[in-house]
Amino acid sequence: MEEYIGEKERRYFRLMTTVNQISSMVAFLPPLFALLFGIRIIDYIILVAVQISVLIALSSYKYIIEKRYREIEAPFPRYVLGNTLSYALVSISLPIFIFLIDFFYRLDPAVRVVTINVLFVIGLIFLLSNLPSSRLKRISKPLEDPYLKQQAEELSGKLGTGKLDIFVMDLDKFKIANAGQVGARKYSVFISNYLLANLTPEENVAVIAHEFAHAKQKHVLKNAITAWLITVVAGNMLILPVDIGLHPILAFVFPGVGFFIILLASVYLLPAIQRHYETEADLIASDMVNGEHLISALEKITKLNLTPGDLSKYWNMDHPSTKDRVRRIREHILKRKVT
Repeated sequence: MEEYIGEKERRYFRLMTTVNQISSMVAFLPPLFALLFGIRIIDYIILVAVQISVLIALSSYKYIIEKRYREIEAPFPRYVLGNTLSYALVSISLPIFIFLIDFFYRLDPAVRVVTINVLFVIGLIFLLSNLPSSRLKRISKPLEDPYLKQQAEELSGKLGTGKLDIFVMDLDKFKIANAGQVGARKYSVFISNYLLANLTPEENVAVIAHEFAHAKQKHVLKNAITAWLITVVAGNMLILPVDIGLHPILAFVFPGVGFFIILLASVYLLPAIQRHYETEADLIASDMVNGEHLISALEKITKLNLTPGDLSKYWNMDHPSTKDRVRRIREHILKRKVT
């Protein structure tokens, strides 16, 4: 384990985390204060222009970090543009969000409740649609490796998932070793070509088994429904109580509780649930393939992505640390041998 929990990984993680946190504050706080305290449209446009300039500088620094520590080969303009836009969208979406809140409070209370919940239903339909998977498929290619395709077919038969489509994402220049299962109803698995190239065939099969286990347990669907239910409850608490005859104290408390429900769910509850699902998928996969192959795959992925292997859950990560995952898999293997 110590071979991939080195100082290089820690320095890289600290630098990237710091830059990401600063980028989030630059993206979120200035427009929030501007909207709360009032600002002319022209001044807001100037603010956003300055903000984007700062985000471009931060994205450029991230590129330097990635180049130095991971030796990525991605084009500088593409990296900076993509990273900047991911944060700059906050500046664009926040005014729309504030406008919608103001719009809802101008509606009759009964109409407001019906409208917001109709939007929630539309959101649920989107979550259950195949749109996210369809977009990824357009920028990916079907898996062609005969051995991996054969093994995947056998795994799907053992797990009873039915045939699952596997696609390969071109992330070689970004040097991202990753895989994921996408789709709440129709399941697809996406694997980066950088991962495929750096793992042995047996390790790649173990990774596929892990993703198939997610599909078997319907983890993406469960996550989507859980997040949606939390949003429905919290969202109704945020918009209901101001003018429907509640006691003034309750009218103040309800929106506050709704806000903290969203905050606690996004920071603690949902990441904790996802960590549980990752562990569950690890154990199911280790029953389907050689668990040691899954362990070696996790260790290699950790090293390739320069992720500290003992990263604490208190960083609110959606995956357990590699150290914990390896320990649980080995305990599961040992328990299975004993029984």
